[in-house]
Amino acid sequence: MTAGMWGADVAGLRRLAQDVEGAAQSLTSLTANLSSVVASTGWTGRDGDGFRGAWDGMCVGALRSCAATLTDAAGALRRDADQQDSASSGDTDGAGPGGTSGGGGGGGGGGGPLAMAVPVTFTPTAPANPGGPGTTGPGDAPGEPGGEQYVLGPPTRPEIEWDEDFEYDSDDDPTWDDRTSWVEWNAKAEATRLHPGLQDAGSIYRHYLGNSGEDYEFDYAAAYANDSGVAANVDAEIASAQAGAEELIARGNTDFSMTGDASQAPNYAQTENWQKTIGGYQQWSSSDVTVVGDQATMVITVHAEDRYNFNAGQSDIASGTPDDVNGRFTELGWAQPFDSSGSVQLTVTWTVGDAGSAVVEPVTEDR
Repeated sequence: MTAGMWGADVAGLRRLAQDVEGAAQSLTSLTANLSSVVASTGWTGRDGDGFRGAWDGMCVGALRSCAATLTDAAGALRRDADQQDSASSGDTDGAGPGGTSGGGGGGGGGGGPLAMAVPVTFTPTAPANPGGPGTTGPGDAPGEPGGEQYVLGPPTRPEIEWDEDFEYDSDDDPTWDDRTSWVEWNAKAEATRLHPGLQDAGSIYRHYLGNSGEDYEFDYAAAYANDSGVAANVDAEIASAQAGAEELIARGNTDFSMTGDASQAPNYAQTENWQKTIGGYQQWSSSDVTVVGDQATMVITVHAEDRYNFNAGQSDIASGTPDDVNGRFTELGWAQPFDSSGSVQLTVTWTVGDAGSAVVEPVTEDR
């Protein structure tokens, strides 16, 4: 894609570059001043040592990286201004965000100095239909649509179709507002590095801005442990898989593997971190089941599947920011949607025929 800002306010570009560069310099100075304060503090003991270690080991690097990101952005703005000047003399070569064709530069750098105050607002939502329209479950083989909900066979990912509301690289005519929005949202993405409550959300959003389109793996086990909505989804899948295993046990199976259908997770994440990381997603499971006497043991892997993208007409839960704001970056070819997934593995034991006796535990490391 050839992107440009022909006809944009060149003086405005240069002013913005100067402001961004000034912010980078202020951040560098602030980092140095704070480092001096931390080094001279009289705070002793384990807590004081832990604080200094976190500052030196994480915060300083993140702040410096953020300053470098701002400096790079200022350089990109100046290059765009130069391109506008040369355009008037017949030079029509353009560049996307960050000064490169098709750009994207949200993948690196550190968090902003006011990370806790930045109104970071992005929520990918991904409505989907497992197996295509009109299908209800897997067929006779794992992962096939139609038929019973759980079938015998090795772990097999069901086919899942995703909606895309914003066509990638469909617009090569960015506006001044597009450019300023791109700088703003890259800064917000970097700021999440210093926000303890948005680490997963920030990481996956930076992957989106990085524009690779490569698959991404999130920590579904952490989501299960830390988000009540996700925990309810996983528990619901466990109960469903247990019922499916009971049916297969009743047919005489005592040592088997099974794969279940994919379906929309019934509950939305409750924490902002996981709302922004997985939004609306699909869930399915694969299990190994053994029966000894009247005792059943099921080692179940609950899989979460999502398409990280943005939906026209929808908005972020926490802030109300329209999805169209971030979907615009997809249309410009600056940020690319991608498939994301994660899983959590648990052991379920129960007395056959007594679902209420089930005990759910983490899988032991020696398995």
